[in-house]
Amino acid sequence: SSPGTDNRWRHVRRLLERAGPLGGPEFEPDPELFSAIRSDLVQILVVGAGGLGCEMLKDLALSGFVNLHLIDMDTIDLSNLNRQFLFRPKDIGRPKAVVAAEFVERRVSGCRVTPHFGKLEDKPLEFYKQFMCIVCGLDSVQARRRLNQIVCSLVQFDESDQPIPTSVIPLIDGGTQGFQGHCRVVRAHATPCLECTADLYSSTQQGFPLCTLAHTPRLPEHCIEFARIMQWPQEWPFGEEVMKTE
Repeated sequence: SSPGTDNRWRHVRRLLERAGPLGGPEFEPDPELFSAIRSDLVQILVVGAGGLGCEMLKDLALSGFVNLHLIDMDTIDLSNLNRQFLFRPKDIGRPKAVVAAEFVERRVSGCRVTPHFGKLEDKPLEFYKQFMCIVCGLDSVQARRRLNQIVCSLVQFDESDQPIPTSVIPLIDGGTQGFQGHCRVVRAHATPCLECTADLYSSTQQGFPLCTLAHTPRLPEHCIEFARIMQWPQEWPFGEEVMKTE
């Protein structure tokens, strides 16, 4: 590689080639690790292209990964533009996955992002088997549980009823709500999965993204919130005082 290329990735190389507090007990520094993540054989799936998903996609691309996939079922709404920095006003109405993939490919040379516009359940299990890791940035507990079910169902067992390591796909789950956030790594049948610790998630969601309400409402609650937030002000633009006078 050229000197310019080495300088671009010097910080990533330091993480991979030297021991440090960020590495787990099983981590072994090796100069070959950087070449490995730059290989087409290492495929990473990013689930969700919202506020957190845009950040994760950018970080993975700038960390040297060259073969990324992105799946999201939403289209871009005006309310997304204040925090989802991969989108612009001209992108409103377009699929988030497609626009995010185009943006990253333009800005990070050598990185290829394959977009998938649709639901998790639209993809067969064979689709998920190709990935070395799945990174999740969803805003729905139900979608997280579905993804957790997919990852757990892919695990195969040997004759001793032990999980075959190559069939275990790590799931990195992240989420934000207000000033709170979390990040955890799930290795099926080695660590507690998302279903095992479902009580850690709030049972009631405080509000819904406007892009979901406007373009892909999929729950009765979405329809109610759409009527309350978007339709009601159009029907009664001056509030309850108008209703009283009538």
